[in-house]
Amino acid sequence: MYCAHCGAQVMPGQLFCNKCGQAISGAPAPASTATPGPPPQSSTSPTSLPAQTSPSAGFARPSRVARHVSVLGALWIALSVLRLIPGLALMAFGHMRFPFMLMPIPAQMRLFLVPFLGMIGLAISGFAIAGVIAGWGLLAHCPWARMLAIVLGCISLIHFPLGTALGIYTLLVLIPENAETEYRRLASVS
Repeated sequence: MYCAHCGAQVMPGQLFCNKCGQAISGAPAPASTATPGPPPQSSTSPTSLPAQTSPSAGFARPSRVARHVSVLGALWIALSVLRLIPGLALMAFGHMRFPFMLMPIPAQMRLFLVPFLGMIGLAISGFAIAGVIAGWGLLAHCPWARMLAIVLGCISLIHFPLGTALGIYTLLVLIPENAETEYRRLASVS
């Protein structure tokens, strides 16, 4: 027998679906015996437990991806904003005349440093902006955000220690075999 709402398999005589918590329509009532017998005795022994001891019996548990995707999105936004600060500072530092140094930087070195620092700052800032976009996409359950977060998580593994931790967490949440199906289900609901 299967649940009409979510399609999960239910046991005969079960009144509620274990997956979605909906009442099972057409569930047969327990059969009564033809000869009335003595009423069942309640046992107080600790070995007789009810069939469903879970406190959330009858309620749907969110999937593993659903439990972690909001935290993951918030962490991506927070870390990316922190990464944006040095990126913008390097871009600004590359265009400064270095007035705080005692010796002026020779023109040949300045011709190398200005574009070099600007490009590094631009790369760091671009990575940070992509991280903010990925975090926002994960929070909004956008279909493209999962793949962007996986790519950024792989790149982030080299940024020890915070980037490495966030990269590992991203890959643990979004890479396993059922993660894509669970994330697509979240994206379709939103």
